[in-house]
Amino acid sequence: MNTIYKSNHNIVYSCKYHVVFCPKYRRPVLVDGVVDAFSNDNVMGVDLGIKCPAVSYCPDGSVKFYGNGRKNKYIRRHYNNLRKRFQKAKKPKAVVKINNKEQRIMKDIDHKLSREIVNTAKTHDVSVIKLERLQNIRSTTRTSRKNNHSLHTWSFYRLAQFIEYKAKLAGIEVEYVDPAYTSQICPICGSVHHANDRKYTCRCGFHTHRDLLGAINICNSTEYIGNRYTA
Repeated sequence: MNTIYKSNHNIVYSCKYHVVFCPKYRRPVLVDGVVDAFSNDNVMGVDLGIKCPAVSYCPDGSVKFYGNGRKNKYIRRHYNNLRKRFQKAKKPKAVVKINNKEQRIMKDIDHKLSREIVNTAKTHDVSVIKLERLQNIRSTTRTSRKNNHSLHTWSFYRLAQFIEYKAKLAGIEVEYVDPAYTSQICPICGSVHHANDRKYTCRCGFHTHRDLLGAINICNSTEYIGNRYTA
């Protein structure tokens, strides 16, 4: 077998017989019973987005959607309109006050989302939460005009930081994976397809919600690229 399991900086090779290779000592340090210790059973994948703020997936099949993207968009649009009104009236102090109030509200939403995500991980006895590294999303994602403001004001970095912080307090590790094709690749056959709005359908017959697909592929990803979010 050619399956490779990655955990931090060690690599577990699953072949005819199992060997863990330790980079520090450059020799095998453990044989037999390796696959169970490094399986994805205690991993939870979390996909972050705009329309659906977060979706989590565990290998046992448990799925959870978090937050209300429409409500968040309404809040941002409301305060953006107020900001334009006060800017036009040349009231800079009012603009600052509006900015601060919007930030407090969105920060509170992120706190609640991150708390709920970590609580879900604790409920399922998860030891690792996997997230996408989305630091370039503002410059690489194509969006409609109505979603453009939401994309540029939604703080993926802040939400990821809150998840990291709360997960650490709960003794749960956070790992970041390569976001390439997580919302396009079929977890069953490996084919790459674009979703039709929020629905993803593969030629092999597999179909699901696009954001859930992202969470599944994040959970299954072995493309580990760090345990810290860098904006």
